[in-house]
Amino acid sequence: GLWGLVNNAGVSTFGEVEFTSLDKYKEVAEINLWGTVRVTKAFLPLVRRAKGRVVNIASMLGRMVSPSRSCYCISKFGVEAFSDCLRQEMYRWGVRVILIEPSNFVAA
Repeated sequence: GLWGLVNNAGVSTFGEVEFTSLDKYKEVAEINLWGTVRVTKAFLPLVRRAKGRVVNIASMLGRMVSPSRSCYCISKFGVEAFSDCLRQEMYRWGVRVILIEPSNFVAA
């Protein structure tokens, strides 16, 4: 089995809703949300066998919004929901699902 899986996908973009293309929304969600779902589904049988852990990195912006960050917020809200559902489903198998919500990091 595989004892631990860490999903840490995170790309972002800036732009007001009116001026952000649907393709940009899809691009960010494809990496942040669907990448997390795909990798988890691929390795979950191994993690379950080892009664391991899945650690998903979301964001504070997965709980509260910020202007001009809707693409990112939507994708991280999805990671939050996915993690909460997965946690409930995996409890009976002894698999822990941990969600980490870091805040903003700005390079100095």
